[in-house]
Amino acid sequence: MGVVYRPAATDPEGAALTYGAAIGGPDAARFVMNPATREVRFAAQPNFETPADAGANNVYDISFTVSDGTSTVTQAVAITVTNVANGFHVRRLSNLLSAPIYVAGLPDGTGRIVVVERAGRIRVMDPNTGAIAATDFLNITGQLALDGEKGLLAIAFSPNYLSDRTFYVHMNPASANTTEIRQYKALASNLAQADAASANPILSIPQPSGSGFTNHKGGFLAFDAGGRLLIGMGDGGSGGDPLGNAQNRNVLLGKILRIDPTTDAFPADDTRDYAIPAANPFASAGGSAEIFALGVRNPFRGSVDPVTGDIFIGDVGQGVVEEVDRVPANAAGLLNYGWNQREGSQPYNGGADLAAFTLPVTEYTHGPGALQGSSLTGGVVYRGPIEDLQGLYLFADYVSGNIWSLPISSMNVGTVTPSSAFTVRNTAFAPDVGSIAGLVAFGTDNAANVYLVNINNGSVFKLEP
Repeated sequence: MGVVYRPAATDPEGAALTYGAAIGGPDAARFVMNPATREVRFAAQPNFETPADAGANNVYDISFTVSDGTSTVTQAVAITVTNVANGFHVRRLSNLLSAPIYVAGLPDGTGRIVVVERAGRIRVMDPNTGAIAATDFLNITGQLALDGEKGLLAIAFSPNYLSDRTFYVHMNPASANTTEIRQYKALASNLAQADAASANPILSIPQPSGSGFTNHKGGFLAFDAGGRLLIGMGDGGSGGDPLGNAQNRNVLLGKILRIDPTTDAFPADDTRDYAIPAANPFASAGGSAEIFALGVRNPFRGSVDPVTGDIFIGDVGQGVVEEVDRVPANAAGLLNYGWNQREGSQPYNGGADLAAFTLPVTEYTHGPGALQGSSLTGGVVYRGPIEDLQGLYLFADYVSGNIWSLPISSMNVGTVTPSSAFTVRNTAFAPDVGSIAGLVAFGTDNAANVYLVNINNGSVFKLEP
């Protein structure tokens, strides 16, 4: 399920408040709380027919504490579960967008979403009606390079957006041949509109020059369970990573990066406005400190499971294999997924296939058919209101148009689950109007509803009970 509660308190004297790190009450074990956002979710989907609460009546009793340093207050909360029908459908919200490429929930309390358009507009949409607000959340058209796979690729909101009004975008500026992670703030008077003048490039990553290097720019951008910003970077080109970027520990291409954007550990460097998490593999020495994992080709889409905190990375393959990687929330040490010596679980181009390489948790090969494709669109773990989809990883292939699901219980690090285990969802996900083709993203809102983004025909769809 999505977020069911978020404790919030105020102090009449304006004192700083500290929230308890744990959930209390007789049903505390049935819930998980994000330590960065304090968002509370069920640890497992509740079943109305077989209630698991202490009173066995579908009322889950929990509590939270907050302290001003002198006194502590406990607030009891009752979460009531009601019955819902099984089944789901896919509803088209709009086909009036221009090359939409990503969707995220707008964390302003209204239930609205933002739709990222590749050329530079971020639109505000009401998912109940599909209506698009007249005022853009942000419009930076004209500021972007759009050749190859460049553009405005993703957005990630701060876990504390309601108080800090901060968000980040993954983009390729027209002013330089780089990938830029840019920070913005929303207007103090309107959380649904960015302050364009607040633009702050916190990380700039050089890209290789030349006509053969306009692709593989990544695009994955999300906060992990600890409030650190994850950034997916492609190897910067096509044709098998000819520059060897993915295995080079001193460049940021072909990597998953992890930074703390809440503070600036490099005040003398305007291109590095962040700090390095102490647990990063090269935080002290041995390679670029921003690196969290290496050996990826083009992690265009990834996601963080809000319940387990695990990271799921969709890495687009070269000529044979498309792969999904899973990073446990408590992963430690260096993760190397093998590119360009390994493609998926297979050795690539005669490269050394090292035992130190981490296997994907699932993969599929290129070719026609319901279990094949040639360009993975990484997905999300479903935690929304549809009971039939709970705990399933939803993903797709951009070229073949296939959409699949796979239980995350079958996606275990160290084992490659074959594509024969996929459930084909093409028919089940057929929308009420239009068609889903050119699927470039699975997005989620703050209630864990899932959206499908079609770049080719300007459409956004929503999975609904």
